[in-house]
Amino acid sequence: MVFALSAGLVSWLVINYVAAVFRRKIATAPAQLHHTHEGYVPRVGGVGIAAGLIVALCATIFVSTITGASIQMYWIISVGALMAFGLGLADDFYPIGAKMKLLVQFAIAFGAYTLGLQIEHLGVPGTGIVLKNPVLMLFISVFWFVAMMNLINLIDGLDGLAGGIALMLMCLLAYVNFATMASVGPVFCIAIAGAIIGFLIHNFPPAKVYMGDSGAYMLGFLIAALAIISSDKGTVAAALVAPILALALPIADVSFAIVRRGLAGLPIFRPDRHHIHHRLLRSGLSTRRTVIILYSITLVALIFALLNFAAQGRVIALLAGFAFVIILFVFRGQKIIFGESGTVNELREGLGFRWDARNALHLKNWLVVESERADSGLNLWQDYKFVLKKMGFCRASLTLGMETRTFYVPNTTHADLDALFYQTHTIEGEYPVEIVLYAEKQHLSERQFNLLADLAVETWHAAASKWKTVNGQDISFKATAIESITYRQQRNRALYRPTY
Repeated sequence: MVFALSAGLVSWLVINYVAAVFRRKIATAPAQLHHTHEGYVPRVGGVGIAAGLIVALCATIFVSTITGASIQMYWIISVGALMAFGLGLADDFYPIGAKMKLLVQFAIAFGAYTLGLQIEHLGVPGTGIVLKNPVLMLFISVFWFVAMMNLINLIDGLDGLAGGIALMLMCLLAYVNFATMASVGPVFCIAIAGAIIGFLIHNFPPAKVYMGDSGAYMLGFLIAALAIISSDKGTVAAALVAPILALALPIADVSFAIVRRGLAGLPIFRPDRHHIHHRLLRSGLSTRRTVIILYSITLVALIFALLNFAAQGRVIALLAGFAFVIILFVFRGQKIIFGESGTVNELREGLGFRWDARNALHLKNWLVVESERADSGLNLWQDYKFVLKKMGFCRASLTLGMETRTFYVPNTTHADLDALFYQTHTIEGEYPVEIVLYAEKQHLSERQFNLLADLAVETWHAAASKWKTVNGQDISFKATAIESITYRQQRNRALYRPTY
């Protein structure tokens, strides 16, 4: 308990200090399109959790001097976790491409494997079969690390959600360590849990700080590594299945998200607003109630995980039934691709959206490039109107601060609201943005319109973010680009022609 309190206090103090220093400065992320908070929130929570990790390692060293236990693996775990933290921190400051991040994650995971953090064998539940092939175990071990790092990051879309689930998992792993007679493992896990609590004080709704990619990757690595070393020859399958069961809901949610994006022709790591927590928020629940509901489901899953561990994996039928219920619960919300009832015709229609999505993504990339060359905010709006027309919208309005611009396509049904789909999207931040989009019902289905509206809003957000990066100021209709410095920039600016 003393170690948990110490780690929690250090984590809380470090986050409090760093957030105060960097709020609205370099460690403050731009407004996040798919996050649920309002305004800017510093993504520096991972720094406090990393400080708590160092306290946890010191506590483990202290206990090992008394018990004589080996802590070599905990050194390896700490170094690996801090490397994952470094990758995420770099991405929080200067966004890294998805392929490069994945490559570095595989490198970290492979390094952990070569240093002994590996699954040496794995029993298939209910069959008595034990898998020991070295190549297969290498693949499973590396995939385990990479999957856990990305899973924690992908569920970090709601105040307190990822941190709370990570806390439950760390408590579960502390118990598993204790049950497997690990002498210093429970101390390490409990201290990490304390560090997470120190972070959650800042992160619970309404969040003042986010953990960022740095905290998510670090916690994912820690969960993966501690699950591996918590297992022994008799409990390896149960110890690894325990965190999977506790993460049953987010795993199902993320899996369907990947399928949903793949079928729609979208990048599989693209964030969207169709996760479970977004659906609960749209149903009218507050952020806090949504988090509590998801905590409760995770807690039930964690209890099942404990039962499975205690029974050494002999309750597989019960677990399969629980997993089936979770899958059905998550499947009900995948309407944008699978439709209301998930029929073959609705799925076929969803697959037909791939062309629309690819076209919209090309238009998005074009506008982002144009935002680097645009000489004013008003001209960038002219280019955005061109994008909206090509996506199929017949009318739109854009509000930047206190000023609004509108447009409509001539010879379209843009005035009869009964004949139109329309949505209002707000991008919170220091300079709030409102986008209202309209499309004719005779040309687009509702699901098609919802998909294109998401992409249209994402397009403006990406272009506005690039404008701010290039010109050092928020976009507005009266904003003008900074003077070109290099000859190449001058030529690009001279070649820029807004579409009217």
